[in-house]
Amino acid sequence: MHIAMWIGLCTQMQVMRIIQKKLEQICSLLLVILFLIPGVAFTQVKMGSNSTKVVIEGTSNIHDWIMTSTSGSTSGTWTVDAAGVPTALTNLNFIVNVTTLKSEKGSTMDNNAYKAMAAEKYPAIKFTSTSATIQPKGGNAFTVTAPGKLSISSGTKDVTMVANGKVNADKSLSIDGSYKLVTTDYNVKAISIMLGAIKTEAGVTIKYSLVAKPQ
Repeated sequence: MHIAMWIGLCTQMQVMRIIQKKLEQICSLLLVILFLIPGVAFTQVKMGSNSTKVVIEGTSNIHDWIMTSTSGSTSGTWTVDAAGVPTALTNLNFIVNVTTLKSEKGSTMDNNAYKAMAAEKYPAIKFTSTSATIQPKGGNAFTVTAPGKLSISSGTKDVTMVANGKVNADKSLSIDGSYKLVTTDYNVKAISIMLGAIKTEAGVTIKYSLVAKPQ
C-alpha cells in the first residue's frame, strides 16, 4: 500500500513539473509575440506646441469678423505606440494671451475686443483637461475627445473639445478642431464700435490648429 501511494505521489509530481514547464514555455512565447507585434509597446511622452494657431470667428449687425493668434501654447502627456500613434492623452493644457489676438479690422476692433473680455484682469483664454479619449480612424489618423474646463474672461464652463489628428512622418502630431460658444456664457460683453452702430453677436466659433512635438 505504501509503495503504491509513493508511486502515485511521484507520478503527480512529474505531471506537475510537466505542467509548470509548459506554462513557462507559453509565457515565454507570449512575451516574444508581444515584443514582435508593432503597436503593443507603449511610451509616454510630453508633447506640445508654442505656436498654436487660434482663430475666433464671429459676426455683427454689419459684417463678419475674425481675430487670429499664432502664439497659443499647448502641452500634454501622450501615450503612443511603436508607430507613434497616440492611444491616450492626459494633463492637456492650452493657453493664449488675449492681446495676441488680432483682427483684420484694425486696432479699434482689437481694443474693443480686449475691453469686452476684460483682458487687463483676465489676460488669457485657457483650456484644461485631465484625461482625453483617443479614437483611431485608420492609418495614422485619430480623433481626440477631451472633456475639460474652458475659461474666458471671468467665466469658466465644462466643455468637451473634439479634434482631428494625424501622425506625421517625423512622428509629430497635427491637431485641428473647432468649438462653438456663446460669449455671454463667459460674461463677455458684445463688442461695440462707433457708439453702438456696429455691435457683435454673441455666437462665435473658436478654431485651433497645432503641430505637437516632444518637449
